[in-house]
Amino acid sequence: MEFKIIIAKINDTLSPEEESIFDTWYKESASHREYFERAKENYQIEISEAELDLNKAWQAVDKRISPKKSRKSYYKYAIAAFVALLFGIGYFTVTKTNVIDSGKGTIENKEAIQNSNDIVLTLSDGSKVILNDQKNGVVASQQSVIITKDKDGSIRYDENSDQHTGKPTYNTLITPNGKTFQIALPDGTNVWMNAGSSLKYPTYFDGNERSVVLTGEAYFEVSHNEKMPFKVFSNGQQVEVLGTHFNIRAYENEPVLKTTLLEGKIKVTEDDNTMIVKPGQQTTVTIDRHTMKIAEVNTELAIAWKNRLFYFENAKYDEIMREIERWYDVKVIYKGKIPDEKFQGAIQKDLKLDQVLKMLESKDVHFKVSGKEVIVTQ
Repeated sequence: MEFKIIIAKINDTLSPEEESIFDTWYKESASHREYFERAKENYQIEISEAELDLNKAWQAVDKRISPKKSRKSYYKYAIAAFVALLFGIGYFTVTKTNVIDSGKGTIENKEAIQNSNDIVLTLSDGSKVILNDQKNGVVASQQSVIITKDKDGSIRYDENSDQHTGKPTYNTLITPNGKTFQIALPDGTNVWMNAGSSLKYPTYFDGNERSVVLTGEAYFEVSHNEKMPFKVFSNGQQVEVLGTHFNIRAYENEPVLKTTLLEGKIKVTEDDNTMIVKPGQQTTVTIDRHTMKIAEVNTELAIAWKNRLFYFENAKYDEIMREIERWYDVKVIYKGKIPDEKFQGAIQKDLKLDQVLKMLESKDVHFKVSGKEVIVTQ
């Protein structure tokens, strides 16, 4: 793994391809994860202690290198830290930005008062826009791209391709538990994001492909462009399309990735597995075993969330309760083993938590709500 990719990950400046490379490396072993956390911690310490003083930065690195390391190893880490400092000067400066140039005055950066239920747009300079607080109209302006919030509450990117200069930068949109959101990307692709999800995408698409990174779940209606295939990277998986409608479910706390195609044709790749998917089919990737299966499915089940429905088909209780956690922003605690019963049916998401739990109860499964916790007993 190149150290510059690790630093870019810390700074949240990875491209979608680099994000996929990093995710694969990070999940390979516990030692990789430990190394990254150590690098992130030392990187932040060296920046804050050095205060842009290179001599202090070198001394900080020296203190963190074991005396058992060889001189060759010393120089490897010292050079890496020096690169980290160069990246960090720009990073720790821009994230202190308090205003966003919107083209119509300024908008306050509300990062300081951000709540857990806010829909947050993080711009490429680190500034944050709390979208649920924003009125309709211009939200921000970046690289000749105007970001506006429509009357239906969604945001869209309107670009002037003749005025683009330099390389595209990346924004990240995060939907919290209990919220969904819609965004129109610069190419006209529409994305509906489910609760507890994030989407990283460029301010404008350039080059020979259009790439985004998804964590969580989203439904895509991709604008057709044969010259620039659209790619979605999610938890080590890559989905490539030209123009089509599909849903990706890639939550980090679930053991499988599910990609469901409604229209068109897509190619799904994960590790050494590749499959061409037709409408009405769904691929299921088991992350820890790197296995991929394909089957005909009820596509309405896959996008029920988009229509504000819980739709379960022989679903186990642990699967159901993960949905409850994300939508109602609660923590589920099992007293005893997880119930082995299954549930089938549709429930409106507009109902209150206690109403939904009442529908899910049986003679052997009971729920108790205590603050932000749901206790499951048998």
